[in-house]
Amino acid sequence: MSSPKRSKATEAADFISALPDEILHSILSLLPAKDAACTSVLSSHWRHVWKEAPLNLDDASIEPDQVTLVFNKLEWSRKAVSKIILDSHHHQGPIEALRLSRFNRPPLHPAMDPIVQSAAKRGLRELTLSSEIHPCQNRYRLPLPLLRCKSLHYLSLCGCQFSRVMPMPPSVFPNLKELRLTAVTLHNDSLQLLLSSCRSLQTLHFCTFEALHLISISSPSLRKLVWNHSMAPELIIKDVPNLESLMLGECATSFCPVVKVLDAPNLQQLGFICAYFGALQLGRTVFDSQIEPSIPKIEASPCRMKMLSSVKTLAIKMELDFDDTIPDLLSCFPCLETLDILKEESSDEYDSDSDIWDEKDSLSCLDHLKTVTMKGFCGDQSDVELLRFLVVCGKALRRITLLCSESITEKFVEIKRQELCIEKRASSDLELIFLSDTESNNHLWAWNEFHHSSLHSMMES
Repeated sequence: MSSPKRSKATEAADFISALPDEILHSILSLLPAKDAACTSVLSSHWRHVWKEAPLNLDDASIEPDQVTLVFNKLEWSRKAVSKIILDSHHHQGPIEALRLSRFNRPPLHPAMDPIVQSAAKRGLRELTLSSEIHPCQNRYRLPLPLLRCKSLHYLSLCGCQFSRVMPMPPSVFPNLKELRLTAVTLHNDSLQLLLSSCRSLQTLHFCTFEALHLISISSPSLRKLVWNHSMAPELIIKDVPNLESLMLGECATSFCPVVKVLDAPNLQQLGFICAYFGALQLGRTVFDSQIEPSIPKIEASPCRMKMLSSVKTLAIKMELDFDDTIPDLLSCFPCLETLDILKEESSDEYDSDSDIWDEKDSLSCLDHLKTVTMKGFCGDQSDVELLRFLVVCGKALRRITLLCSESITEKFVEIKRQELCIEKRASSDLELIFLSDTESNNHLWAWNEFHHSSLHSMMES
């Protein structure tokens, strides 16, 4: 059958405009605010659609030069965000996401409050406030009405501060799921109050160099904790039954003397662990660093808690040529499946027994360990002895990836394969991979945010 001829009117029909407004709102919400606003010139109907569509506003994506949109005389400049949010003539729909990064001077701080508070009243779900850090300038203080925002699910703050006087729980961020705090001024009492209020919090990133006293974290909902604080004498994590990932950054491992995880039965991912912890307690297992002589060693109690058996992914830092702590560390995680190693630069300053692995018959984790990645492999004696032990004893090993700091040549690869005794591997499925150690490598993707400390970058700037 031949199809009927379509009329010119049908060919020219605007099928997109015929879609329900709810679908058009969804489409416009995926566009940059500037592009979404431009659709209002299409017709009177589209002007109505733009005004009610959910918006994602990012002042960093707005050109600093003034561009005039003739249809509504909206100057698309740094003032555009405040015009859209505060002037209902331009837009009346919800503000789903707001990112502000151009308020690094205190004179601009008072103008921020009405923008943030108005967005919070319009269904704000994601808020990012990122200000440059200036030691001699006051930081932006969050308005109290923002803390009561029930729609907020994601909050990222950099260079801001909380008020000393906060609303009592549970009125503070009652539905917040992810909180990122970078270089934020936060007093001890405020931190405890904040965490006790956020009953839905699942992810907490804490990266700051503000001096705090003993920090105790309790949260029934928390699943991921990223901690990179440099000026806390003691971190205690208790009553976190759903915590699955604990990530400790360079600042935490180098400057936080004591870390205690008292109750995290579902912990699956842990790192970075190194010899320079003053004390690390996981359940009833204590890793105590001692200097004998000038070489940190770890002594772990033989107790095996469910928390240690639950750990499947472990990241460690080798900070010495011969790190005697590694065998004791591995012996405490019997169900380990993934081992990531960040190797610091080699040094001749320390010396230790190079035969520590010969004394180990086997480790229980070798029945489960499947993948090993070492970043900074240079082929020295400590690297080779550790990896050779894993090759010869790792019954379940499938892949070892070596991110080499030395130049990779066929001769280098062949020599290292012989030194690692690859022909004596316990697993016939083992694959040994040599790659150049560059910033583009994502083999330690789970720990990428700690490869280059954002905190150090902020301090240097």
